[in-house]
Amino acid sequence: MGRFKKRHHSALEDARFSYSLSSQHEVVRIWQARLAAAPAVDAFLASSMDDSDGVPLEDVLGARP
Repeated sequence: MGRFKKRHHSALEDARFSYSLSSQHEVVRIWQARLAAAPAVDAFLASSMDDSDGVPLEDVLGARP
């Protein structure tokens, strides 16, 4: 099972007990941001630029659940 499916399933299980879809919305928001950033990441990697001064992903997307 892929990472998205695992997180999605976990969020749905949380929603069953909490009657809140906020965890589900959070999973979708994080994966939408990752998918939106993918072309820029691919272009950067293809450019062979120095990435030693990079920014942690958590600083861009927020802490992972």
